[in-house]
Amino acid sequence: MAKRQFKRRQAVIEALAVIMKRAEPTAFAAEGPARHGVRRALCLAGWTWQDADDEAAEVTRNALARAGARRPTWAEGQLEYTKENEGPRTREQCKRCAKPLPEGHYTFCGPVCAMAAKVDRNRQRDREELVIAERAARAAWTERQPEQTCPCCERAFRPKHRGATYCSNACRLDARRLPGRSLRLVCEPLRDDAD
Repeated sequence: MAKRQFKRRQAVIEALAVIMKRAEPTAFAAEGPARHGVRRALCLAGWTWQDADDEAAEVTRNALARAGARRPTWAEGQLEYTKENEGPRTREQCKRCAKPLPEGHYTFCGPVCAMAAKVDRNRQRDREELVIAERAARAAWTERQPEQTCPCCERAFRPKHRGATYCSNACRLDARRLPGRSLRLVCEPLRDDAD
């Protein structure tokens, strides 16, 4: 059985590349959530899990290449990584609460700060991954939609959400104005009628 081809693949790759360029600290932070989002959208479109996963992996790999991402070496990937010819960084204050570090502690002043920092990191990572996966799924969904014509500006567009009638928020707002009325900006100084 021939594998299914993902229509409009390049548009999804471009959308993911934009997401990955904005990802912090590197584009690789968006790799897993983006793959998950594309795979989810393809599975919901009727693809088998394996075909959807293979296609999501390929799309994600191409998006990383388009974003210019370079995988770090093992040493560069370590938390303690410093530039060549520099010694390890030393810390004098707790990374979380900024209190002076007790003797023998290198990052946190105690287990409470260490655990709280871990919880904070995990919550932040979970929020970021959820947003990235949602954007990836939306990009894949948008590319599956048929083109529509905007009733306001008559440009062709693909809706980004269900029920979208206009190509942009500006067109939607423009269509809400009463016919024949236009928005006019008045740049005259106010006169004082008391004179």
